[in-house]
Amino acid sequence: MKLKIKVKHLFSLVIALCALFICLQLIVLPRLEVAMAKKHFEQGAAGGKNELLHAIDTSSGDDKWALIRQYMIENGSESISTRFNVIVGDGTTYTSEVTSSPDAPSWTGEEKVKYLEAYAASGPIDGYLVRAAKQLALEYQILSRPEDAARALEQTEHRLTSNYNSQKRELMLARAKIYADAGQFETAERLLTELSEEPNWQNTYLKDSIAKLKTRIMEQRDNSAAASSVSGTIKRSDGQPMAGIGVFLRSSKDTYHSLVDSEPYQTLTDSAGSFSFKGVAPGSYVIYIGLTFGQIDGWTRPVKYNEEWIDLRGGENLTRNITLQRLIQLRSPVDQQVITGKTVHFEWEPVEGAAYYALNGTFPIENGTIGFQIKDHIESNAIELPLDTLYSVESGYSYKKFGDKDIPDPSNLLGFADPSSRFSWSVEAYDADGRLLTRSNGYRLNEQTMGRLPFFYLKERTLTEADQLLLAGRMDEALLEYQADYERDEQDSHSLRMIVKLLEVKAADDKRPLDAASVPYLEKLASIDETGNTLFSLVNYYGSIGNWPEVDRYYGMLKEARQGRVESYSQAQYGILLLKQGRVQEGEAELRQAQENDPSNRFIGSYIASVIYSAGNLDRAEELARQYPERSYYGEDNPDWSELVHGLIEESQGSSEDSYFTKLREALRVCFGGDQKRLEDWTADSEYPAMKAFIKALSKVD
Repeated sequence: MKLKIKVKHLFSLVIALCALFICLQLIVLPRLEVAMAKKHFEQGAAGGKNELLHAIDTSSGDDKWALIRQYMIENGSESISTRFNVIVGDGTTYTSEVTSSPDAPSWTGEEKVKYLEAYAASGPIDGYLVRAAKQLALEYQILSRPEDAARALEQTEHRLTSNYNSQKRELMLARAKIYADAGQFETAERLLTELSEEPNWQNTYLKDSIAKLKTRIMEQRDNSAAASSVSGTIKRSDGQPMAGIGVFLRSSKDTYHSLVDSEPYQTLTDSAGSFSFKGVAPGSYVIYIGLTFGQIDGWTRPVKYNEEWIDLRGGENLTRNITLQRLIQLRSPVDQQVITGKTVHFEWEPVEGAAYYALNGTFPIENGTIGFQIKDHIESNAIELPLDTLYSVESGYSYKKFGDKDIPDPSNLLGFADPSSRFSWSVEAYDADGRLLTRSNGYRLNEQTMGRLPFFYLKERTLTEADQLLLAGRMDEALLEYQADYERDEQDSHSLRMIVKLLEVKAADDKRPLDAASVPYLEKLASIDETGNTLFSLVNYYGSIGNWPEVDRYYGMLKEARQGRVESYSQAQYGILLLKQGRVQEGEAELRQAQENDPSNRFIGSYIASVIYSAGNLDRAEELARQYPERSYYGEDNPDWSELVHGLIEESQGSSEDSYFTKLREALRVCFGGDQKRLEDWTADSEYPAMKAFIKALSKVD
């Protein structure tokens, strides 16, 4: 059978096939390639980043801009404070990454600049254009090109139409900040004046930001003689300088919240890892740093909470260098190890220069974990601990919802005694002067840095009926059951520990001190607990009822249990109890030692008061107040003790000095005694405003 095809039909078929081939080549295959590139990039596949860059390069028009918008601008940052994955402060670390594709690789600045430049120059005029310009300016700043940063913002301002006047003002404000950071105050002020004079706009956020920047410029320029500078470098311990690290000099009034753009002292390290802040106003500051996951992977900034304060009084030029250290690798217990014996063997790699180590543990809680210290001053890189030591650890507690009530998380109260929990641990290495060298816990994000996982289970004991009642949230019933178990067997140390924990929780929830009925349990636990964790509760109890011999006895036992290294808070509280007894010189000695070990300076008021009472020396008190300024936390204004003492000095000069000091010592005795009624009577009768202000502040020290 012969198939006959007319020539015109054959020609049509060829044309159709050619059209199909062209369609495949020009439309279908490119779109498939783009779809695969997007999928591979979002999944973090090897080569996914290069595939997506090729897709962007070979696209044009709206398709090109859409890819840049979705994969570069959308998850990019417009400010230093939001650019970094990890922010590390004085013993605090938090992550700030928000992304729609968590597995996607991150872009380097060098990779993004080319595409951001293209979008800023020729992309659609929309909200993404403004974001692209801000991100481009930030990348220029990271590359130490502030002139290019300002120019990119200005060029984008000119591209925007009148429909985007609010965004134009945002870009102008961003330019003003760049000029202010560079010390070009006149140019910055000219832009701010132009912004302020524009009629008919009511953007409250912009007005507030303009006002803050104006104030900052005025303070830096007008107080140049009193201003200070802070500079330094950030490097790794292998000598590599860390370029492009965010550096934030944060006031004590700002450290209680996350970083915000309006904080005045923000910069980036240059190619040598150097940074500098000029024109810094007097005050107390802490340096925070921002890093990407790639920069911090396998490394840590070794700093403890409250130990990195910078106190500037004016006209100082300080240097603070920061060195990132490698994380310690752990050896045992690791990788979900199950422990059924009576002891647990902890071991980790030794650290060069370490004089001792601190062993820490972590309990799981709802939506997170809670950490605590297991053992301090371990001189070797290994230690064998009885499980009773772990069971005795004081972990604090968090709250968990049971029905319509929030109660302390039962598993957290059980701590290491909960055989159903998975625990983790870490170590810190310290030198002979007590400075933190490095630690084991940190960001480990690839096979080279991961190491063995610090998780383990303790299965030595099984849950009792009282434990099960506790885990069910029936705390009152659990307490009664623990008490019954302990009455049946006074060797039941677990029940005794849980009784004390539940009694302390109940007292805290009722906002009252422990009562006399709790004391026998506390005393029995103190007699068998080598950690000494119960002893300070007894010091507080006997202090509250004025039983001073018992206060001294239990504080002495605490010092022995801590081998003379009592926590600064406990030591300061004991010093205050000595003042209450009238043993002022002894109290002063305890407060002085506590002050030396407490960078927060929270008890400096009591220490100054003891010095004034003992020596009658206001000049020495003022010197101490300047040396140890009390920090402002949670946005509160804590007392300026140097100002308060200076007020006493001036007030004493306007009257008979002997008479003034007699009345001041009398006021201090009343305040030390803690009798609120006597204090109110004294305040009502006193004729000295500065003395009243000092005593009022002293009465609130806690």
